Amino acid sequence: MNNETGETILNSRVAHIHARSEGGPRWEPQMTEAENRSAENLLPLCLEHAAEIDDTPAHYPADLLREWKRQQLAEHAAMQKAWPITDDEAAEVVEQSFGTQQEAAATAEAAAVAEVARCAGRLLEISRRERPAAADAARSWRAMRAWWNRQLGPIFDLESGERITGDEARVEPPRRDTEECKSAVRSALRTAREAMEPAALDLLAELGAVRAVAKGLAPWSDWVERETRSLMSAAAQWDMASTDDGAWCDAVSGLERAAQGLGAAWRGESAESPPPQPPVSQREGRVSSQTQ
Repeated sequence: MNNETGETILNSRVAHIHARSEGGPRWEPQMTEAENRSAENLLPLCLEHAAEIDDTPAHYPADLLREWKRQQLAEHAAMQKAWPITDDEAAEVVEQSFGTQQEAAATAEAAAVAEVARCAGRLLEISRRERPAAADAARSWRAMRAWWNRQLGPIFDLESGERITGDEARVEPPRRDTEECKSAVRSALRTAREAMEPAALDLLAELGAVRAVAKGLAPWSDWVERETRSLMSAAAQWDMASTDDGAWCDAVSGLERAAQGLGAAWRGESAESPPPQPPVSQREGRVSSQTQ
């Protein structure tokens, strides 16, 4: 009750210890519907904590919430007193705690997180499908360089007559042939990036939806966004001097980990903490069609 106006304001909610639906905070698949709806699975909380236990479920496991409930009941038993409320006030509590607005919010959150998982999976599959074309073009370039060196045979020093070995003995192919092979690599990278862009933009849009409906998941959403941009950057590059595609492989692994972390955090499981955000100077560029 507002001491100045006398107006009563509902400042609490009845929270579920184990979520009402699959995928929600602290979901318990072995619990029956009757058990899920029973008083043993319900806990009255202030508005702030009612939201916080669901936004950051990893910090509020079921055992902790059951201990809170035990303490509430113990306090009531010691005082032998409860706050009297009318039937209308009880109906308001039920509506605010279990009404259509709460159900809609939970449904929107679940849909947004699920769509992020789908978009991330789609982006990864497109990247894996397109990457071999650049690898094949780079392999052709290395084969062409090896062919020219075989054709020219060993190289000898004009003054000493000794055979030259190592990098000094390597002969580069004609510029025209080199540029033709490098152009094929650039074309493959450009095609891959163009194929990936729609999925990447869909993923970034869905991350915005997750931030809007589940503020507690913002650190994991930011992590997925950073890894998405890293993958797009890696997909537009190829180190012609190396046979190791480590940067792209690391980017794929990074997005997989971030997406899994977001899902685990939403389900209330033990989720990998997002790594520290790198300095601005080290962050990847925006999603665009530019090929490096």
